[in-house]
Amino acid sequence: MKALPVLASFAILAGASFPSAANPQLAAIEGARANMAYEAPISVRADGFDYDHQITVVLPAGYDAQPDRRYPVLWVTDAPLLLRVVTGIVDVLVSGNHMPEVIIVGIGSRPEEGLTGIGRRVIDFSPPGEGYEPGGLGGERWREAVPPMEFPHKAAEFGAFIAGPLRDRLAGQYRFSDKHVLFGHSAGGMFAAYTLFTQLDAFDGMIIGSPAVETVGGATFDAEAAYAAENQDLDARLFLAAGSAELDEDFLAVAGIVEGTSRLSRLLNLRRYPSLDLKTKIFTGEDHYTVVPRLLTEGLRYLWREDAAKLGSSWPQPPGESEGAAAPE
Repeated sequence: MKALPVLASFAILAGASFPSAANPQLAAIEGARANMAYEAPISVRADGFDYDHQITVVLPAGYDAQPDRRYPVLWVTDAPLLLRVVTGIVDVLVSGNHMPEVIIVGIGSRPEEGLTGIGRRVIDFSPPGEGYEPGGLGGERWREAVPPMEFPHKAAEFGAFIAGPLRDRLAGQYRFSDKHVLFGHSAGGMFAAYTLFTQLDAFDGMIIGSPAVETVGGATFDAEAAYAAENQDLDARLFLAAGSAELDEDFLAVAGIVEGTSRLSRLLNLRRYPSLDLKTKIFTGEDHYTVVPRLLTEGLRYLWREDAAKLGSSWPQPPGESEGAAAPE
């Protein structure tokens, strides 16, 4: 007997009554799409900004077929660069029962603005401080190669916009649950880490990829120290990661990407916060770009591992290891 074509095999599985581990969750939703659906982008200008942000909402495959269901929200920074890969990975993980359906909200510049629009991300993502260079020897090497940068540092305002007016506006239009997860990479990872220490209640979980936390003179670590001085606990679920090849790329080494990731993880572990659920991973052989799909895949699986177990999948872990706090639903 000849092997069934791959697509035919998927179709048979989708309509069969196999155990949930083999049966995509979408098969149980009559009228569901095969994948997520992009809404038309909108432009929004936040208070205190002299430029617009483009907002793109991506709805779950089962959204229209389940009008009474509310969904957790995955917020994605750097949308022009990252939104499509995030959506594709979520589609695949949902099909494999590795996470529940979610609404994705992408935030960034309009793709038509090119690198000029993307360049404004340093304004959005930078904590209060001076310039953008890291401290110490890295800062000396930075200044040898990069002209001085003067720009507004608006991470606090950007975070307040996302968690406040923007979220309220979109929640009035889409069926958000009360669970929100933030994904940021590189400078976006710095923004996520800074937001963790300054707006803890804004997100239930974060995927922080290759964060540039050594830049802006290490201002993110100033925020961490200020938080630790006033708090004995950090109720958060975090997946923190970088690629090992970022150590050997000159600019990323100057920026201290892997060093900053390790330093942030070490501090969080040494604080011994009772409610913190932290997973840190360095992906061997991956650079600043190739690490993105890997850390996204594992980060999403980690944050929603309990939900995946209910759906028929599971997050691999050593026998007897605690699952930690409840996952975003």
